[in-house]
Amino acid sequence: MNSDLIILMFSCLLIIGAILTLILFVRRGTILNDRFKDFSIEPLKDDRNSIVDTVKLYYFRLRKRVSKFLSRIKIFDEYSNKYQKYVNRAIKEDKMDYMADKTIIGLGLMLFVIIFDMLRGKVFTILQLLTAFLIGFFVLDVYLNIKEKLRKKQIENDMLKAIIIMNNAFKSNLSIMQAIYTVYHELDGYISEEFRKMYIDLTFGLTTEVAFERFNERVQNNEAKYITTSLNVLNKTGGNIVQVFSSVERNAFSRKRLKEELKSLSASANAIFKILISIPVFLFLIIILMNPSYFNPLFTNPIGWLVLLLCFVLYGSYIFIIRKIMKAGIR
Repeated sequence: MNSDLIILMFSCLLIIGAILTLILFVRRGTILNDRFKDFSIEPLKDDRNSIVDTVKLYYFRLRKRVSKFLSRIKIFDEYSNKYQKYVNRAIKEDKMDYMADKTIIGLGLMLFVIIFDMLRGKVFTILQLLTAFLIGFFVLDVYLNIKEKLRKKQIENDMLKAIIIMNNAFKSNLSIMQAIYTVYHELDGYISEEFRKMYIDLTFGLTTEVAFERFNERVQNNEAKYITTSLNVLNKTGGNIVQVFSSVERNAFSRKRLKEELKSLSASANAIFKILISIPVFLFLIIILMNPSYFNPLFTNPIGWLVLLLCFVLYGSYIFIIRKIMKAGIR
């Protein structure tokens, strides 16, 4: 019976994973369609839809209805404002559509819990449903945070290349707009996209100060802030832009070298930290494999719940203390 439940649970998880993958493919297809539709020829119309297209259309309609419903609720409308800064950056659709995706995933996970408990002959609880909904509701936020961190890290790594290209452009007597255009075409990835936005801002008549201020707000990087401040001072007081950017390039090189040295010095400490915090989890998994029922009292007894909560608190304190010790050792 236990093996049948495990197989059933694994199958349900595969179905949920397939649905999440389909959602990601639908979002990516929408992004690519919006990007290339102005440069492509309309295909021959065919009223026949494949199963995948039918599922996509159904999901789009469902998401649009959920989005309209959520937009009427003031709490959800105010909560969605926190995602406005990610629109056209990490989120390519409307913020309410993103809220609809989160809500649909949360409700789908609740439905999975209900079906799974019914198949086991157990009654689901409100706590189970609430936990399932919260996990499904915030799983996209985890993906969004990871994607935003990767974006900032890539921009930080490519910022020095952009500074070098701009400095070489200024040495060739190019203007600021031409230097930005050069960076936009020479580099790729997120940094190229940010310089493209700056080039568009300048093309539509915004001043250099405003364009770089908007660039700094989007990137939130020390080098970007330094460039913005230097150009603002240069425009107000005058001076040689080549000398200013040569100084910016030297400082960027120095900061990058210091970061690399600090990273090499702290590499061993970080490895030790990861090993120490993984030891309790590793021991827990070994005990589960050797005796699956060993921890059952923790989940079936109120005293066990208290002990489990105490274990989480002690484990969190353990991680905090080790992190403090490692930081003190690096200093």
